Amino acid sequence: MKKEELIERIRGLKSIKPEQNWLILSKKQVLAQTRERKQESVKAPIFVFSWGYKLGAAVCAFVLLFSGVAAIAASASVDSPLYSVKIALEKTLISLAPADEQMDLQLLVTQQIINDLTQTVGSANSQLAFETINKNLNEIASQLHQIAHPSEVAAMSEKVQKDVLKIKEELQQVPTDKPEIASSLQKLTNQVVSVESEVFALKNEAEEKINNCPVYLEKLLVQIENQVNDGNLPQESKEKILTQLKETDEYLVNGRCVDALVILDNLQKQLGN
Repeated sequence: MKKEELIERIRGLKSIKPEQNWLILSKKQVLAQTRERKQESVKAPIFVFSWGYKLGAAVCAFVLLFSGVAAIAASASVDSPLYSVKIALEKTLISLAPADEQMDLQLLVTQQIINDLTQTVGSANSQLAFETINKNLNEIASQLHQIAHPSEVAAMSEKVQKDVLKIKEELQQVPTDKPEIASSLQKLTNQVVSVESEVFALKNEAEEKINNCPVYLEKLLVQIENQVNDGNLPQESKEKILTQLKETDEYLVNGRCVDALVILDNLQKQLGN
């Protein structure tokens, strides 16, 4: 389906009677909404932290400076009784970070934990290390699923793919002289392979949406038409739908199919709830 046909399809949703709403929503208002959306979605560069995170980091630095236990724990090995404190400190740093920076920190922490495992001579806290790595990988995959824009999913998935490949290679350097470590390492390796496959699938799906945007857009329009025609929508909901369809129309006119796809995808999910 061509762009012009998609635009006409959007404008032709017959079950929604625009009355004066469509006319009132001028191009100037729509562009203002679009600018607000863009401002809200601007991502900070990696490791350029917000003031809240800097404040949290400053507090952590204060604690590390004046707490001997925390200072020692920061460099504790897996064999050390303080290794659990080190893991707790790293979790705190991740939780204090802005949401869009947590994934990068989790990847860094995960690689550091694997590095700790390669240098261990015992197994006192090995299970804690394995469990933390497993949890971090699951959370990273979950965060990727929550990203709405296909372009962002594709970019982040590619980065995570490279980091997960490094993690898989580094796991091969972990000593397996003890049966319990060998067993846990095998389970973790299987988990890494599973996450790797999941990330690969997300990347492929995102790239497919980008490369075949009109096809996906048409499918969403059919679903939205069916949901609108089958339901008794209140006037307030109709007005919100009209706003989103108008914004979709503007994106299509300006050749921004993927942005239009994101709006319709969110709209379809809202109507499905």
